[in-house]
Amino acid sequence: MIQLMSIRARKRLGEIGFAGLIVVFAWLLQVTVLTKLSLDTVLCSLPLAITITWGAVFGSPLRKPTPEELRMQPVDQAIMMQIASGSVSGLIIGAIFASFYLTMLPIYPVSYPLVGWLAGYFSLKSFNKATLLCIPLVLGGTVFAESITALQLHMIGRPEVLPRLAEIAFPEAILNSLIAPFIYFPMRAWFEFFTSRDVRE
Repeated sequence: MIQLMSIRARKRLGEIGFAGLIVVFAWLLQVTVLTKLSLDTVLCSLPLAITITWGAVFGSPLRKPTPEELRMQPVDQAIMMQIASGSVSGLIIGAIFASFYLTMLPIYPVSYPLVGWLAGYFSLKSFNKATLLCIPLVLGGTVFAESITALQLHMIGRPEVLPRLAEIAFPEAILNSLIAPFIYFPMRAWFEFFTSRDVRE
């Protein structure tokens, strides 16, 4: 069966398997190590930092439409084209991490797949100083994601969460943004390795 698969399909399968290993390793690291290291009861969220960085690195924003294309396309089609330019892989990675959190939270944190998708709009592939630019991206993405999760918890009858949002979200965002370059650098190298391999083949 494996011999019948094309080289491209086998390569994609290997990439998906490697991504799965990263997700499992990050979750185990979060649960076994990072939950024991807190800064004034605030934890670093490795899964959230990886989701945001993943979306920015592996995001697939569509090319900008030309003025002629904008004139010829209906408005609803142009809007749908821009909506579709987020990061599908960021959404999937975020959805997997969010499913792990179901054992700890009474809700499914929709913020993880959403922020993974939105990070694709801020693709860092073409920037030279992208290692530094990932810091504010993870900072803002963490605050956004934690705000959505707090709103979800508030809506199911946990009113004490929203007043404490700032004292939890901002320190967590700072911790996440501090580890962001250490996530971004190997992830970008991985992306460039597979991209150059695709070009050679």
